[in-house]
Amino acid sequence: MKPAAPTRLGIAKPISLEGVGVHTGVRSGVTLLPGSNGISVARVDGRRKNFAISPTTARPSPLCTLLVGSTGATLSTVEHLFSALHGMGVTDVMVEVDGPEVPILDGSALPWVTALETAGLTPLPGPLDTLKVASTVPLADGARTLFATPAGLFSVRCTIDFDHPMIGHQSWSGTITPERYKKEIAPARTFITEDELKLAQEAGFAKGATLEGGVLFLNDGTVANPGGLRFEDEPVRHKVLDAIGDLFMAGKPVVGAFTLNRPGHTANNALLRKLV
Repeated sequence: MKPAAPTRLGIAKPISLEGVGVHTGVRSGVTLLPGSNGISVARVDGRRKNFAISPTTARPSPLCTLLVGSTGATLSTVEHLFSALHGMGVTDVMVEVDGPEVPILDGSALPWVTALETAGLTPLPGPLDTLKVASTVPLADGARTLFATPAGLFSVRCTIDFDHPMIGHQSWSGTITPERYKKEIAPARTFITEDELKLAQEAGFAKGATLEGGVLFLNDGTVANPGGLRFEDEPVRHKVLDAIGDLFMAGKPVVGAFTLNRPGHTANNALLRKLV
């Protein structure tokens, strides 16, 4: 018996989460609403500001995915929420944010997955629109090499290299299904090294960074978080998480095999732009 074909998926009822933005340090809330045609995003602090969902709406930023609207309004750090939507197969939802940045929560996508399941996932009528990789698309940027190839499912093969004894060379690969995403990818938290955190804060970022919102790797070769890591290879799993979110800036699920060597938000977006 063939498995059921993927369908459009929405949420059954509204649900809200709130927290602090990791870069702005500003507290904001996010409400997910059913009934949208596709993925819709708006800032609702003050006058409503809508953001089109496309690769060109996201602007290059080394530490997050930043949306820029037609009026110049911005919304930062959408990647973990978008990753949860993409990974769980949600295709239709309205996202309203009452601040300049989506809250970091625990630094992973798991709180968003829990929120989606609490709201209830419901199939929707109509054909499912996807972005299918039609031919091999390469991207090279220094030591970063990324490419997408045609495939019948969405899969990711990711490798990273960091000069820290608890990270080093790591790799992860697998087909992205809601079940696998929830168990193996969504819990992986954002991470930063002690030196990187110092540089980020000197540049005006990471104003809301805490050990409750991500993993800090110290210069002495240890991790600062009292509970340690959730996975031995948590950093590479989080890079997969980020890529899943960045690719959802297509506004629809992607279908293809993605090989990502040292990916980052800017490179992920550049690959997506080439795809569309």
